[in-house]
Amino acid sequence: MKWLKRILFTLLIVVVVAVAAGWLFLFRNKTPNLSNELSLPGLKAPVEAYYDDYGVPHIYAENEEDLFYAFGYVHAQDRLFQMEMLRRLADGRLSEVFGAKALPTDRFFRTLSFRHYARQTIDSVYRKQPQAPFVKAMEAYVKGINAYISTGETPLDFELAKIPKTPFTVEDVEIIQGYMGYGFAEAFRSEAVFTTIAEKWGPAYLKDMAGDWPVDEPMIPTQHTPDPAVVGAAGVLAQVAGRFQALDLPYPPYHGSNGWVISGKKTRSGKPILSNDTHIGFAQPSVWYEAHLNAPGFNFYGSFLAGTPFGALGHSDKGGWGLTMFENDDVDFYREKANPENPGQVWFKDHWENLSVRKETIHIKDSSDVALDVRESRHGILIHDVFDGLKDHRQQPIALWWTYYKFPSRLAEAFYGLAHSSDATEAAAQAAKIHAPGLNIMWGDTKGNIAWWAVARLPKRPAGVRPYVMLDGSTGNDDPVGWYDFSQNPQILNPPRGVLYSANNQPADMGNGLVPGYYVPGDRARRIEQLIFTDKKDWTPQEVRKVINDVTNPEYPLILKDILPLVDRPSADAELLARWSGVHELASTEPTLFYKWIWHIYRLAIQDELGETNFLNTTSFKRNMASFLRNDASPWWDNVHTPAKETRKQILNEAFKAAVADLEAQLGTDRKVWNWEKVHTLEHKHPISVASDLLGRLFNVGPYPVPGGRETINNLDFHIDSTGLYKVTYGPALRRIVDFADPLNGTGCLPTGQSGVVSSEHYKDQAELFASGEARPELMNKEAIVKVAGDRKITFRP
Repeated sequence: MKWLKRILFTLLIVVVVAVAAGWLFLFRNKTPNLSNELSLPGLKAPVEAYYDDYGVPHIYAENEEDLFYAFGYVHAQDRLFQMEMLRRLADGRLSEVFGAKALPTDRFFRTLSFRHYARQTIDSVYRKQPQAPFVKAMEAYVKGINAYISTGETPLDFELAKIPKTPFTVEDVEIIQGYMGYGFAEAFRSEAVFTTIAEKWGPAYLKDMAGDWPVDEPMIPTQHTPDPAVVGAAGVLAQVAGRFQALDLPYPPYHGSNGWVISGKKTRSGKPILSNDTHIGFAQPSVWYEAHLNAPGFNFYGSFLAGTPFGALGHSDKGGWGLTMFENDDVDFYREKANPENPGQVWFKDHWENLSVRKETIHIKDSSDVALDVRESRHGILIHDVFDGLKDHRQQPIALWWTYYKFPSRLAEAFYGLAHSSDATEAAAQAAKIHAPGLNIMWGDTKGNIAWWAVARLPKRPAGVRPYVMLDGSTGNDDPVGWYDFSQNPQILNPPRGVLYSANNQPADMGNGLVPGYYVPGDRARRIEQLIFTDKKDWTPQEVRKVINDVTNPEYPLILKDILPLVDRPSADAELLARWSGVHELASTEPTLFYKWIWHIYRLAIQDELGETNFLNTTSFKRNMASFLRNDASPWWDNVHTPAKETRKQILNEAFKAAVADLEAQLGTDRKVWNWEKVHTLEHKHPISVASDLLGRLFNVGPYPVPGGRETINNLDFHIDSTGLYKVTYGPALRRIVDFADPLNGTGCLPTGQSGVVSSEHYKDQAELFASGEARPELMNKEAIVKVAGDRKITFRP
């Protein structure tokens, strides 16, 4: 028997070695070659792409068309799978490779009609100015992607998922930008719940969860010149909201961000310092791809979405900008009145109007095609048609009205223009071109200007219209009556205080009323104000980095001061929270107890009315949580299923006891080991991990214990639920700082790495750097770049 065991053991070793060798061979062939010489037919002159220590390409060309041609190639070489997934997600074509399990997502995004809208944009924007520089650059970029698809190595994840390689088009770029617009629209996640609360439970319940911007919460300062001329289906919509939340998206939506600019009169260098960290759902590869693009008269370092040629944020040697979400409410839902004798008509004012119908076909791998009718009223697409089980509600159809659909998209043109802007005046003209999604653009330049613009086309709504609940589409009384001019948007230029910021909080009134929106709590805004609205006049990038990594929530200690006295018996646990400063360090124990208590308060106070919804994790709940917890008269405290009338004091006490019991069962009775790092972790998941846990172990990055928490500046947020584990779902998708006294040497960091190729050394080489809050250079000086690159250079020849 010993000889048999030896043979089997030897065979096992041979198999393991063979598999390992196969993987190593496969990996070696799939790894991008960063020391290469390639031919790109149609180039006018040679192009050089140098790679720095973190795999960022620095591309030098003699003209812009060659520059963007080469950029398309190198972008695809690192991120082709991500480009493909975003294209298929936005286009409703995941089922072609993942089968019927992707059908609900495909039905939803096919109904959103991004490709239909992209064609309208191309007809009305691109074809009317075919010689415009941004059009030429866009076409060159797409040509570069297709050059890689034709001649480059097929990514490993493409082969594992059996995805065919097909050419990209300008339409594809536009639909990816459409997905960006969807990702910024918080109304998709909140308005259905608000409608349910309003219609089922009434205004007293709604006030606690969807009230106006809370009193005393900080608003983004604005400046303006006053203009005297400017002064039954609820259940269906709730089901639609549940479908929204249940969609399994391979790339999560956008959530928030921080950004601020400090004027040169408050910095050591005498020039503005720009800081930006965009908050987006984590996934692998990282959302942003960094590249440095250089051609005569153009020297730009930017962060790019996969499949897009123009940086959504970045800086040149003259100026630059950061982004946060404006959070304006640019989505409304309308209840239409259907004709009982003709389901193809709805009532408007005094007559029946025909619905338009567009037929779509969804191809499904290993199954039959699915036909889809996209029906549309004057208010928008009938969204309840998307999901199975809701089609019986055609007597109360629900239309989606979205600002994004109302005008051709000029996002590409605007971002191209921003990258070429030399000062705040030029940048403002470009920012005004963006109608959706709503963005805050923070600007700084070498001339010393700092500026902020809330960019979006803002609708004029009739007085009394509440856009955060479902509107009546039959009367016309709830329809927008026009649009504000961009000059009426919240904005500020060179404020006297020398500081401006955005943390997704409510902008102040510009003279036409507060802009309705889904603004986040003022916690981050208050903390930013505490740290940078000071008399300090010698700010440096290093000191700004400390602020961008801050992990203190200043609101939580204030909440605890008001609610802890209601806990019956003084205890060591209550004392622990009473002493808490709101800091979320790895060794902290207080946040572990605090969030568990919040969960049980929610469970006892709200679930009897709303059930197992995800409402606790919406921005609206977070924004109103403090006022709700302090409101002794809120109807939410009473359990509607019991004859007794429960009180706030009862709920807080029962929830606190349950929280302590849960943590003792989860982590033990020693409070010293209830450390935040044990329950708060960050893992970057690759889309392919949905199909296989084994592949997930290969492609995922992490998990890492991380500091920070909910609405700290270092906003590493999570869903609060019954598990007691706070797995980070979104947070900074980059952290970048630029001193415009030295714009050629900014600093930044991505959550994982530049490359989407798992065998690349740059697949996750920034992950630990990111988790620890550190940064690396964003080089723009050619001499330094060439020195760092060594032999890492691709030369493209005609």
